[in-house]
Amino acid sequence: MSRSQPQTNVEFVAELMEFSAHGALIQAFVLQALTYYAYRVAAADPDALDTGLVNGHAWHGCALEVQQRLKRHLQE
Repeated sequence: MSRSQPQTNVEFVAELMEFSAHGALIQAFVLQALTYYAYRVAAADPDALDTGLVNGHAWHGCALEVQQRLKRHLQE
């Protein structure tokens, strides 16, 4: 795909989820990857997640939000 502008993160993830050589299996893969990473970050000490770019408590909060939203989504 030739583009004059780089894709946004949202466009990239949408394209990844919709167009894969492995069909719809990619969607299960992406959801599993989110689940795994959110679990690891939520289990960590928020202070240990601090970097020069990201506040550890905010990053930890993102993980908790993703966990909650995935739980609701997958129980529907």
